[in-house]
Amino acid sequence: DGSFVFATALEDLSAYAVTVQAQPTGPSQSCSVSNGSGTLAAANVTNVSVVCATNTYTVGGSLSGLATGATVVLQNNAGDDLSLNANGSFTFATSLADLSAYTVTVQAQPTSRSQTCSVTNGSGTLVGANVTTVSVTCTTNTFTVGGTVTGLAGSGLTLRNNGADDLAISADGAFT
Repeated sequence: DGSFVFATALEDLSAYAVTVQAQPTGPSQSCSVSNGSGTLAAANVTNVSVVCATNTYTVGGSLSGLATGATVVLQNNAGDDLSLNANGSFTFATSLADLSAYTVTVQAQPTSRSQTCSVTNGSGTLVGANVTTVSVTCTTNTFTVGGTVTGLAGSGLTLRNNGADDLAISADGAFT
């Protein structure tokens, strides 16, 4: 930041045209020129203005495995909550400056159906482009069915769950 003067002086009544020949990198920035062209009129030109802003990029990816009717809430950098209720691509609302770190986490697991969602490729640093590789995968949690048998005197007891899952019981006690 600060004032600048080109090394080569121009003759009076010469045209000048200041442009951005190369944009800065590390971080990626976009610079624009104001009052960058005209004709010298018996005085130095001191009102050329160059304004640079760090480029911003989005963080996003894809969601899969979310049950119909369920909602998962993601966060980026412990904020910028994003509620998702359908599988597919997503992008956080807040763009981040180039070379910023990002960390995507699950802020709230689905509750309408017991699921666990996990994040892969969820952290890194923005480097001159949008991040589209965050992957959130949800799986429905499983639970067992069981109980206790008491008073069994004989043999051959077979229990069936949902018309197909047979379990032979040979003695009193807990079963799953």
